[in-house]
Amino acid sequence: MIKRIGYACINTNLKPRTFKDCRLNSVYKYGIEYLRDKIIDNLILIKDILRWNMGNNIFMYRVTSRLLPLVTHPDMLRDFNWRWQKDEEILRHMEEIKIIVGKYNIRLSMHPDQFTVINSLNENVVRNSVINLQYHYEILEKLGGNDMIIHTGGVYGNKEWAIKRFIENYNKLSEKIKGPIRLENDDKSYNIDDVIYISSKTSIPIVLDIHHHNCNNTRELTKEDIIRIKHTWKNTGLNPKIHISSGKNGIKDRKHDDYIKKEDLLNLLELIGEVNIDLMVEAKKKDEAALKVIDYMSI
Repeated sequence: MIKRIGYACINTNLKPRTFKDCRLNSVYKYGIEYLRDKIIDNLILIKDILRWNMGNNIFMYRVTSRLLPLVTHPDMLRDFNWRWQKDEEILRHMEEIKIIVGKYNIRLSMHPDQFTVINSLNENVVRNSVINLQYHYEILEKLGGNDMIIHTGGVYGNKEWAIKRFIENYNKLSEKIKGPIRLENDDKSYNIDDVIYISSKTSIPIVLDIHHHNCNNTRELTKEDIIRIKHTWKNTGLNPKIHISSGKNGIKDRKHDDYIKKEDLLNLLELIGEVNIDLMVEAKKKDEAALKVIDYMSI
């Protein structure tokens, strides 16, 4: 049973407003206030998106990783004394978001980008991945968020060894960073059985991406798999989180369609049965696709 429905990052109904990025050269040219203004605009947009979402029965949302651009860049840290964690105006906006999230029981997540690879062969990549996880953790903590979703990473010619390296490096993370981490199956390398195995060794809650499974699997999912995945969330107080998308030109097409195909939703509902889940819609039409899923559910 679906309890919450959400979508990722961009709200098409609030366009042309969108999240603002920033170039490092612009900060050197215009000063730190130029960057601060963009960050504050991004935080205000988050508040407006959450209000729009609540008005449309959407109580789950993925926050963009670019919410605070450049703040972990080594040149920024070297050449500017300013730190966002000590900026009173930024912290005030974050606290206001946290109040909204808590009051309306909104589930917030973040998804570190593809460069966050803790099983990389390159130690610099691993170090930067840990820095990126710390950045996401700090934002989630300030906003009252719940989930930081990652992938296992590369295979490097030896999946068994790569899984072992992931587990070893994950175990080196601080307990606070581990807290919101969730592990998602991917559409190329690590299927649901791989992720279930890693979870059994680390206790990381599993995010099932049903479209990734369709693209990368050796077997069909069963209701027993859903029960097993649910069990990985037992210590979080949260419903299992599932991602849904539809292939643009077929079930195994890795490209996402604009909306979720009704048959894909119905197949998922049949699979989960009476298990309560929160469903993240990953479709190009973002909020509009989430609204269409809500419409499907009301028929």
